[in-house]
Amino acid sequence: MVLDRHRLAPVALGERMLRTLRDGAYGERVTGEFLAAQVEYATSIHRHLRRAAAELHGFRRELASIAQDLDVVAVGSGTPFDACDSSTMVTEKERYRRIARNFGGLVIDHQVNGLHVHVEVEDREAGVRALNGVRLWLPCLLALTGNAPFWRGHDTGFASWRTLILRRLPTMGCPPQFADAEDYAARSRALVATGAITDLQALGWAARLSERFPTIEVRVFDAQLTAAESLLAAVLTRSIVATVLETPPLTRLPQEILDGSLWLAARNGMAADLADPFTGDPATAWSVADALVDYIGSALVGHDDLAFVTESLARIRARGTGAQRQVEVFRRDGPIALRRWYTDTLTEGGGSTRSAAPGSETFRRARIDAPTRLAPDEQSTVAG
Repeated sequence: MVLDRHRLAPVALGERMLRTLRDGAYGERVTGEFLAAQVEYATSIHRHLRRAAAELHGFRRELASIAQDLDVVAVGSGTPFDACDSSTMVTEKERYRRIARNFGGLVIDHQVNGLHVHVEVEDREAGVRALNGVRLWLPCLLALTGNAPFWRGHDTGFASWRTLILRRLPTMGCPPQFADAEDYAARSRALVATGAITDLQALGWAARLSERFPTIEVRVFDAQLTAAESLLAAVLTRSIVATVLETPPLTRLPQEILDGSLWLAARNGMAADLADPFTGDPATAWSVADALVDYIGSALVGHDDLAFVTESLARIRARGTGAQRQVEVFRRDGPIALRRWYTDTLTEGGGSTRSAAPGSETFRRARIDAPTRLAPDEQSTVAG
């Protein structure tokens, strides 16, 4: 999201940044999003963590360079620090204009930024099996990646205020359990027929089957401050899907229990108590995270991601989630300090080269290759 340097509120310069990026190495992989203050980057499909990291870091360096030239701040965060009504200028695209008309007064608050991770699945039946398994871990994934603590210049007290904003839309939160691909298709089409959503691409569940790609798309994540945090979301998602497709199903938890856990994860992050995916009983977020690593351990080893995940979780324990770190800077040094800190975190871990090779991330989508068919490599597409 592109912010002005004074209020740290969205500014409609996304199109100018897009033109510059498209003239460079990024072409059609970089697009606008709902708001004219957003930049979306869809990375290549990757099977290797190191290649995904190189692409994400490269894009972020280029984005940071352009932001500096335009005297704005580019930040990977689920919500901007501040917001104003003029921040909600919608991108000039018929689909977005139609959505804005349907949103009505909700548009004013729809200043949100997310990271989407795509994992390839063999077919829609496998996709539904993956979806039914992934939904159990959505609260834990949100708790680990909550990164939207501010709204209109205030600390909301929530790790992911973006999640609360999105909950007002017709289809948000945890998806229901589906019997099979036919059940998924029928219920999705029924939602469109009611007029509650404009089309199948507007399904807003925190995880869904993609209508454009042969993938399951996990959308629970806020946009991430650093490329490494986006990569963590990607590798965890891929190994969850791989494990779900290769092992017997876990317990079936009701949608209301998982939605309640999502709310708690949005409120308290890793300090939350969440529904244990094995029993449904309350458990600390960190115990659920530990259980997740045990559950997907074989897949992490097969993809050569275990060391990265272990180090990333240790870093979160020591430094806090994105939301915790944002709030710490704000409370310690005030909003002016956030400006420089956002600029530094955008390229954290990726060096400072002004020009970068094609690929990397901005703010919104991540894609990962078929876990059941690929050799133990890794991949991801990120933007966040």
